[in-house]
Amino acid sequence: MELLDRVRTRARRTRRRIRRWYRRQGTRRVVVMGVAAVLALGLLVFTYQALRTTSDLRRAAQQSTLLQEQVITGDAAARRTLDELRASTASAESRTDGVLWSIGSLLPVVGDNVEAVRTVSAALDLVAREALPPVVEVSARVDLDAFSPRDGTVDLANVEAIAPAVAAADAALTKARADLAGIDPTDLLAPLRRPVGTIKDQVVRAQEAAASSDVAARLMPTMLGGSGTRRYLLVIQNNAEVRATGGIVGSYAVITAKNGRLTMGEQGSNLDLKQFDDPVLPMTKDETSVFTDQLVRDLRDVNVTPDFPRSGEIARTMAKDGLGVDVDGVLSVDPVAMSYLLAGTGPVTLESGATLDQGTAVEQLLNRVYLTSTDLLAQDDFYESAARSIFDVVTSGDGQTRTVIGGLVRAADENRLMLWSRHPGEQAAIARTGVSGAFPRGDDRTPHVGVYFGDTTASKMEYYFDFTTLATSRRCLADGRQLITVTADVVSNAPRSLPRGVSSIDADVPLSQMRLLAWLYAPSGGRFTDIRLDGKPQVVTTASLDGRAETSVPFTLDPGQRRRLTATMVSGPGQEGDPVLSTTPGVQTIRNDVAVPSACR
Repeated sequence: MELLDRVRTRARRTRRRIRRWYRRQGTRRVVVMGVAAVLALGLLVFTYQALRTTSDLRRAAQQSTLLQEQVITGDAAARRTLDELRASTASAESRTDGVLWSIGSLLPVVGDNVEAVRTVSAALDLVAREALPPVVEVSARVDLDAFSPRDGTVDLANVEAIAPAVAAADAALTKARADLAGIDPTDLLAPLRRPVGTIKDQVVRAQEAAASSDVAARLMPTMLGGSGTRRYLLVIQNNAEVRATGGIVGSYAVITAKNGRLTMGEQGSNLDLKQFDDPVLPMTKDETSVFTDQLVRDLRDVNVTPDFPRSGEIARTMAKDGLGVDVDGVLSVDPVAMSYLLAGTGPVTLESGATLDQGTAVEQLLNRVYLTSTDLLAQDDFYESAARSIFDVVTSGDGQTRTVIGGLVRAADENRLMLWSRHPGEQAAIARTGVSGAFPRGDDRTPHVGVYFGDTTASKMEYYFDFTTLATSRRCLADGRQLITVTADVVSNAPRSLPRGVSSIDADVPLSQMRLLAWLYAPSGGRFTDIRLDGKPQVVTTASLDGRAETSVPFTLDPGQRRRLTATMVSGPGQEGDPVLSTTPGVQTIRNDVAVPSACR
């Protein structure tokens, strides 16, 4: 009996243990199933929100494009579009500002995509709430055409009226751009690449425009004579005789601004400002290592340097010493920029009876005038007449204002429109814009590279000079340096046997031959490792300009000849950003200050 009782007791204990085990397993199953259900529901909600957010962002990108057009044209529907845009951005921001998205941003694989969408949504909502409303409000109250000169006068009150709105827009867009800077759309999932990339590009372009507009709205009242008469030296570069920033200074004019009224006074050419016997300003040690003293003795060579603020300083001193005119700043354009303005103003008729329009201005100013006349004074008269006629029609307000403004923007983008002020506060503000023409120094993570050209024979051959430049980041090296290759493909489209005056005036130079110098600049703190012309190694003799290694390569081009110049260089330490390539604006339309993908990302 006792044995049987022990067996029964052990059996009961075993059954109890088995029941407890089953109960625990059941509880675990319930918990696991519950958690799985919650996760599944969360995933469904997250997926739904992600799809809706992507739709919101696509819609916002379309609405922002429409709004931009409406603001430019003064369309009254801009307010309605703004309301719709704000609804889209608020919807995207609210969907992504929750626990699920916070958790999702921490997950492997998709985490970066989730965080990118959250950042874009928040940035776009900031723009819609803070940057756009004041701009739309101003555009509804003030006709944008009012900012164009009328009868030679800019209404400074209108400019002052928009200043607060533009400043607010710039502040919000600057923050949004900074927030988006770390997002690379190419790293995102396919459905996100286009909307995120479009929005990022729109924010960048809008911020750049707002920054320039903010500077203009703050500076224009003073620079246009609102607080006292101002004088400026207008220089017109001649791309047919190429220099680093475009071409030799062919002609000039003194512009006076008083209470917004603009008038053109004394005009002249480089024949009127003869070569100075002594330097008008001392050269820096770096300048002496790269250039001759023609930089500071001859108006035609003030822009062998790629740094327009320095060119402006030298040109101002020459005007003061040679003309007795003390100017407040220097404004530079070229005939290609003038053709962009003529697209908006329509044709102009010169004193000679000749007509210039968008399609003929470049040919007539940079080529035909030299083919049809060897009289230097007649050539200068033609140039000066063209400058005055275009100035008069632009400042009269005739034509299509928006097309004229678009031409100015295009000219600035190509580095054909540049401005320098001798007043330090104004110049510091101008340096933030696309019209400064400043030579980039090494003050950030961006490796800047440059290819610039100069004519060495006093010809007008570069009307026929065509070139393309390309930068490529080959490899990311230790401490954030990049191995960068820059290629310049050059070609002469010149016919044979061009006359002297177009061909070099030097009888030792064959007719129709170009003799050029290429100035190559490495990034700040960087160095050249290899230079080749048509695949043949060149001797690398390195100088320095403002902390950037420089080397120059002379070459010739006969009619129809094509050549390739290749430079390999290493950037400075920590320069992991996208390399930016700057070059000389020639006769052909170009893209300038072009960023290319970094190998360090």
